[in-house]
Amino acid sequence: MNRKIISCVISCHNEEKNIPILLDQLKNYELLDKFEFILVNNGSTDNSWKVMSESKEKFPNIIFLNLQENLGWGNGISQGLKLTTCDYVGWIHSDLQYDMKILIKVYDLFQDPKNKKENILIKGRRKSRTLVENLFTMSMSIIASVLLTKILYDINAQPNFFSRKILNLFKNTPKDLMLDLYLYYMVSKMKNREIIRLPVVQENRIHGFSSWNKSFLSKYFLAIKMFIGIVKIRIMR
Repeated sequence: MNRKIISCVISCHNEEKNIPILLDQLKNYELLDKFEFILVNNGSTDNSWKVMSESKEKFPNIIFLNLQENLGWGNGISQGLKLTTCDYVGWIHSDLQYDMKILIKVYDLFQDPKNKKENILIKGRRKSRTLVENLFTMSMSIIASVLLTKILYDINAQPNFFSRKILNLFKNTPKDLMLDLYLYYMVSKMKNREIIRLPVVQENRIHGFSSWNKSFLSKYFLAIKMFIGIVKIRIMR
């Protein structure tokens, strides 16, 4: 078996019904032999960790990490990244709004020698979204681009994969969803960078619901949170 060169972290919070489907996708798409997977139970209050624990025997090649407290999605990813061993690392959401099949495209890109670069970022770009979702994403992208003086768009699109060299530059990373922007902005400042955007379709969740996109009010509060996060990244630069 060839040595794996890509590590993928998946942070799960209250995903007890989605985890079995996610694991089956990884198996059925033959991804387990291509990636090093780290699944993080990020302080779930349901049976997510129980489901993970019972899956260890069936999926011995997956690393399962249990965090007692949920300090934010970004923190779950960061803790998982500490366990990665491959030359390229990254993450994708656990809620199955992104079909794990997209990871096949990520793998194929890294099999091409021309993409095995230290300053590369492979990042999703969402399509087939509603007008409201596109307007919200565009607004946040414009604010981020103006404040950070870099052209940035669809900043929270998944997946995100990059080199260990970039990971080693991480410092005081955001503990929330702004981790996506932190990475994107860091790479955008690099010389000779290459950012490859993968078209992805963000589907509806199979189980559970997203707490931030149910109403205009939730989007309003998310916008405020993201604005504060963008300002913090600007101060850190």
